[in-house]
Amino acid sequence: MNLTVRNIAESCSEQEVREFLKRELGHYAKNVEVVDAGTPGAYATVELDANVPYVGDVIARQIQGKHLGGQPLEASADIFSDEPPPDAH
Repeated sequence: MNLTVRNIAESCSEQEVREFLKRELGHYAKNVEVVDAGTPGAYATVELDANVPYVGDVIARQIQGKHLGGQPLEASADIFSDEPPPDAH
């Protein structure tokens, strides 16, 4: 399950974003990838260590609105993974 965090301030470095999210998410953050740090379209994808869909929504609500670099973050959980669906047979 992934968490996407948007509205990251241009003034924030990739390291700052990664450290902030790891601190806020604790053991739930398996992997943090920051894309286009220092640009207006910067965002982060966090691989969550949780298998229950509602946990991602709860975590997204916890991050939503927290401030990083003076801007409120926007967060959403992606309950779909890259794994293929189970065989229906």
